[in-house]
Amino acid sequence: MALSPEQLSGLERLLLTAEADASPLPQIRAGFPGMTVTRCDADDMRGESPYRRSGAYDLFLVDTSNQCWRIIDDPQVASGVVIAAHT
Repeated sequence: MALSPEQLSGLERLLLTAEADASPLPQIRAGFPGMTVTRCDADDMRGESPYRRSGAYDLFLVDTSNQCWRIIDDPQVASGVVIAAHT
């Protein structure tokens, strides 16, 4: 499942208004049904470059097609996202 430009723009808009201490996952799951999404702290993603920065969050694209997820930068291959809150 590729992520569309509209989905990515919608995610960025949602994250711009989300507070770092409140999880945006319920809003994301409601607005983007079927999208694989997880949240973590930015420290957990050290060494990785975010696809985008939006508000209090970094947005990482992931390929979930194998047992182990991998961070990627191609929305056409991405099948999910990781939302990392800045600490």
